[in-house]
Amino acid sequence: MGRWATVISRAGARRAAAAGPVTAVEFQRWHLERSLRAMGAATELDLARYLTFPRFQPGVRRTALRGMLERGEITAIELEGSAGRWLALTSDLPALARAERGPALSRGTTFLSPFDSLMWHRDRVARLFGFDYRIEVYTPGPKRVHGYYTLPILHHGHLIGRVDAKSHRADRKLEVRHVHFEPWFASTGTPPLGPDRLDQDEAIAGVASALGSLASFVGGDDVELGRVTPRRLRPALVRRLRLRRDESPA
Repeated sequence: MGRWATVISRAGARRAAAAGPVTAVEFQRWHLERSLRAMGAATELDLARYLTFPRFQPGVRRTALRGMLERGEITAIELEGSAGRWLALTSDLPALARAERGPALSRGTTFLSPFDSLMWHRDRVARLFGFDYRIEVYTPGPKRVHGYYTLPILHHGHLIGRVDAKSHRADRKLEVRHVHFEPWFASTGTPPLGPDRLDQDEAIAGVASALGSLASFVGGDDVELGRVTPRRLRPALVRRLRLRRDESPA
């Protein structure tokens, strides 16, 4: 395996050397294209906050962006209910038009890392998902609102809450200190992303399943549930966790 990895690495290095160095503008063009491909549509500030390493001088980014606009590779678009200019890859416009006619949200429930690319630009997350997220690792304990290292809960394309969990490896246990659901979800209201209400029971079942998967990932045999906000949703989550445990093979 090591010999083949060396061969592949050397072949890649030869191709890179043959291609020659790229200019800062060329690299920024690639940078903008990759960022827009990932986000679908973005403001110029969104682009500045995505893939932030390496950092570029604003003039370099603007030069690359202006060139791509002039060549028709990027198109300026308007987003209903949002002021200012948004940008999208011209090649992505048909897919965006299809998404407008019939949004196809992701399905399933999972926890996101605080460093997931979806969470990189917190202002964008707040604008698009109505989700105000802060990492409270460096916040003094008494001043924390949600927990030390909370994981956003993504359910069917919506951010419905966050989980503060701690692994106790010696005891093979996952301690769930706090599950905090968003107010609109807790009241079975309409999510910020669309007019359709979510099935609350289905979502809570998804959270229970995701907690079980997280426990297995960190080597835990049991999930110990602490606080749930609001408290009235705790019994439903307890039931789903118990049901999942009873259905799991011994």
